[in-house]
Amino acid sequence: MPIAYSIDKENGCVVETWTGDITARDLTTHFRRFFADPEVLELRRSMVDLRHCRLVFTAAELSEIVSRIIMPALHGQRWRSAIVLGDPSHFEMSRQYHIFAASYSKDSVFSTPEAALAWLRSQRPA
Repeated sequence: MPIAYSIDKENGCVVETWTGDITARDLTTHFRRFFADPEVLELRRSMVDLRHCRLVFTAAELSEIVSRIIMPALHGQRWRSAIVLGDPSHFEMSRQYHIFAASYSKDSVFSTPEAALAWLRSQRPA
């Protein structure tokens, strides 16, 4: 699976690691599994590490995934995302995600996982 996640109990968040080419199908599969996990929904905070992946989905595909999978799964609850970027294309897609997710998510981007986790720890629970 090109997107894996684990629960970081010490930091009170979910850590997602994306590797290789990430397609819209990969993203759909991941988010269906991700949002079916009660621990994920309880935490509602994630660090998304994009440093070792290449995003090969479009902004339109991302928008559809947000509206069809993520928003219904959250049932109006809030979310926090700390996104660790690896290259300039990651910044552009994370900006698009921020626009699509503005109604439910507070996001910030970082160059290191340490900075991302420090920011998440400083945030009040979603």
